[in-house]
Amino acid sequence: MCRWGLVAPSDFALHVAFWPMLTLMLLAATPSLTTDAERRAFVASASLEQIAAVLTSTPPEVLLAVGERAVDALGTYTYVMAKQERVSGRLIDEQVVQVSARERPFAVRLDYVRGPSSNRKVLYNSTLKGSEFAVHEAGFLSIAGTFWLPLDTPLAKSDSNHSVKEAGLGSLVRRLRKEVEKANAVGGLTTTVEGWVDGTFCQLYAMPNGGKGFDAARTRVCTDFTVGVPVLVESFDTENRVTERFAFSKVQRRELPEATFDPASM
Repeated sequence: MCRWGLVAPSDFALHVAFWPMLTLMLLAATPSLTTDAERRAFVASASLEQIAAVLTSTPPEVLLAVGERAVDALGTYTYVMAKQERVSGRLIDEQVVQVSARERPFAVRLDYVRGPSSNRKVLYNSTLKGSEFAVHEAGFLSIAGTFWLPLDTPLAKSDSNHSVKEAGLGSLVRRLRKEVEKANAVGGLTTTVEGWVDGTFCQLYAMPNGGKGFDAARTRVCTDFTVGVPVLVESFDTENRVTERFAFSKVQRRELPEATFDPASM
């Protein structure tokens, strides 16, 4: 186990507000990880042992910052997401979703292909209606056509704890990084290095205070370093029950037509 107090704030008389600055310093000092181009060059030339050594010695918030850069480099992209979430105490059956995303200006489209809500289509486009999202339901409800709903409507949380605005790899990485930075502010988290699993490098993060005040008590993050982003995020509560599980595959940079994010195409 590795304890990421990193550099304790007391040792440098740092206030909590200076953690972001410290993160940037660490990012700049980490070889081959400061830019997405350097990450790709490092992966192309390094062995699995060398990659593992860098990933093991790099603090979680720095790895997540690298992930943010990798997502930014994707720009517009697609991937397949298999997800499960515990909603109102019940673990929802797995849903498989084809995701199309654009980071700037942010837009995301979810096409449900298997599991509960199969054939549902959901779209959020920040340039159209920033506080609403478009839905086209499957089956009998499809007669209603495409309609708009507020982001915070209870209907949107019937099978998820997250709004569609939180979809996309960029949103996920930023959410994880925020949790890690919050943990650093109260003593740091505990990292268990699990190593290579199916071509991805996995680490298990345990939050301080038994996870009180955090989204989860423990979170497993497995990263495909050839892409630079997490491809598995699995979170557990204090009773070691899965609270959510997101698995990503076929992450590809794509030139997507504007119609992808137009409700008329649903």
